Amino acid sequence: MTSSRVLLTAAALLAAALVAPGCAKKPAATTPPEAAVPAPAEAPAPTPPPAEPFPAQPVEKAPVVEPTIDELNRQGILRTVHFAYNSNALDDEARTILQGNATWIKGHAGYTVEISGHCDERGSIGYNVALGDRRATAVKDYVVSLGASGAKLTTVSYGEEKPVDPGHNEAAWAKNRRAEFLIKP
Repeated sequence: MTSSRVLLTAAALLAAALVAPGCAKKPAATTPPEAAVPAPAEAPAPTPPPAEPFPAQPVEKAPVVEPTIDELNRQGILRTVHFAYNSNALDDEARTILQGNATWIKGHAGYTVEISGHCDERGSIGYNVALGDRRATAVKDYVVSLGASGAKLTTVSYGEEKPVDPGHNEAAWAKNRRAEFLIKP
């Protein structure tokens, strides 16, 4: 072999060695799977079934159970008001309580409400019965002035006959000077 041929062969091998790495297979570009596969066309929504020839039966609601009158009275829906000694005047606290009571009474016209006047043990029986009556009447008049029906309100006086506290001191007497509400049919 001639030197020129050797040179040409060497040059060809050198060129091949330099070019071969450049021609090596490139790694495939990664594409997200959703981009590589086209999304199928949306299937049309199914056709709703035809309307029933008769409407469905209405759903029955559970009956509302009204509390009994005894339960209402035990719950203290209508609150008691208290009075100062030897007085039937309504103070601010009593008027606030009576406003709430009047709201309930106006919203429940199917009931009658008895307002009972009570006294402490001091004073004669006759005097305390009269004072209890004045207390019950003052409460009724105020509740009626707030819009409650007077025809649905009755009054009674028990004087000192039904104390809530049997004690014989100012704390007990203050509890006994009161007007109470009793819901009736």
